[in-house]
Amino acid sequence: MFRFSLPLISEKHLIISRRLLLGLGLAVGLSACETTVEIDVPTHTPKLAVQFNLNTEDPNQALIVGRSQPVLASDNLWRDGLVTTATVAIKDQNGVLKQGFVFKPFEFGMTQGSYKPTNVFTPVPGQTYVLSISAPGFAPIEGKLTQPAEVPVATASFQPDARNDQYEFRGLLKIQINDAPAEKDYYRFFLKLFDDQGRQVGTLYPDNENDEVFGEDVEQITPGKVFDDGWAKQGAITYSDRVITHIGSGYPVKYIEVTLQHLTQDLYLYERSRENYTEDNPFAEPLNLYSNIRNGYGNFGGITTTKYRINL
Repeated sequence: MFRFSLPLISEKHLIISRRLLLGLGLAVGLSACETTVEIDVPTHTPKLAVQFNLNTEDPNQALIVGRSQPVLASDNLWRDGLVTTATVAIKDQNGVLKQGFVFKPFEFGMTQGSYKPTNVFTPVPGQTYVLSISAPGFAPIEGKLTQPAEVPVATASFQPDARNDQYEFRGLLKIQINDAPAEKDYYRFFLKLFDDQGRQVGTLYPDNENDEVFGEDVEQITPGKVFDDGWAKQGAITYSDRVITHIGSGYPVKYIEVTLQHLTQDLYLYERSRENYTEDNPFAEPLNLYSNIRNGYGNFGGITTTKYRINL
């Protein structure tokens, strides 16, 4: 049983002028009465937690295994909640081991670290994989996915502004993705700017300097954010917007690289719930993050990446 006090403002405090409210500010809380409320706190069984993506572009990544804690606990899970004794494996649908992991402590502390791959493995589109994790004192957890198919960028173009200089780069970008009509698909893309030596000199993002929408949250496709194929028209998804980046190096720019990620549905739902959880609203109520981990928490996601180069 957990007991705490809630301030309850009486009715007489509601009959008050606007001017007086401005003058009193937060002082009205001083005259509030209090009442004691008893809440039954449910018992909590700690469970393992993990967030890991299989990415065709960037395979062989390390992962971190954590644990859950009771709702009223205040442990620093990064410092004290990492699980260092887990057995981690990725297998295919036939149970064949594809990748093993071993715990490696960070340099600054033996109780903190990550699980590093013990062998090289790149996921294959269309194949099913299972991530399994077990550790003493915890129920084993499992996540399952089918690696998404490759979806290439059909066309892309860029019209630079005449006012561009060696430090600022902006213009109109258009991208078209041919979406499969018979299935539900989920995507995300990133825009990188490279110089004539192949060095990345910037990341492009929407140019909102002429945005006339004020005070409204307009749903749209945005670089770096997940979206579904509900945007498709006649089998094609089109992105058209002004973008900008600031070039710190001042080197001559050579091309834009479009990185298109085809995501599993579970990863899309996880990212959407994470975006909603962290959006800039101080009065928003907490939301549960989407999870596809059986007997635990977190997400096991799949990403299949294709790239498209726009020469400038």
